[in-house]
Amino acid sequence: MAITQGSVSVTLVGIFGGMSGRQRSGSRNRRRQVSEDERAAAMEAHRTSVSRLQDTAYRNMRQTVAYATIFVAVMATWMIFIGQPTPTTFPWYAISILSGAFGLCTYFVRQPRPRLYVLAAAVVLAVVGVTGIFLTD
Repeated sequence: MAITQGSVSVTLVGIFGGMSGRQRSGSRNRRRQVSEDERAAAMEAHRTSVSRLQDTAYRNMRQTVAYATIFVAVMATWMIFIGQPTPTTFPWYAISILSGAFGLCTYFVRQPRPRLYVLAAAVVLAVVGVTGIFLTD
């Protein structure tokens, strides 16, 4: 089936062939030739940007987890000041406050491995403290 208008004739095969990418103009078919130095520089730039993104994502996650443990400690401290804890729940509140102290310590530890251990201890203490508070209430 051909559609003719004036001097231009277009077939449906030509229309759909162009849409599928089979019929492209000559300038789009050719890739630009890249030298090995340019390719190596592009790969290095890509690796650097991915590394920077991973470092930023890890730092954001670490800060968010530390903020969460500090928030748990602030809430536990607030609950103590308003007189909420009983003698059975007070140790769990104290553990929650200790988790916030560990979460705050992650900002003072500079080496990555010990900082990870301090953050893990803060998370474990926060989970234990909050779980203990809910189970004893």
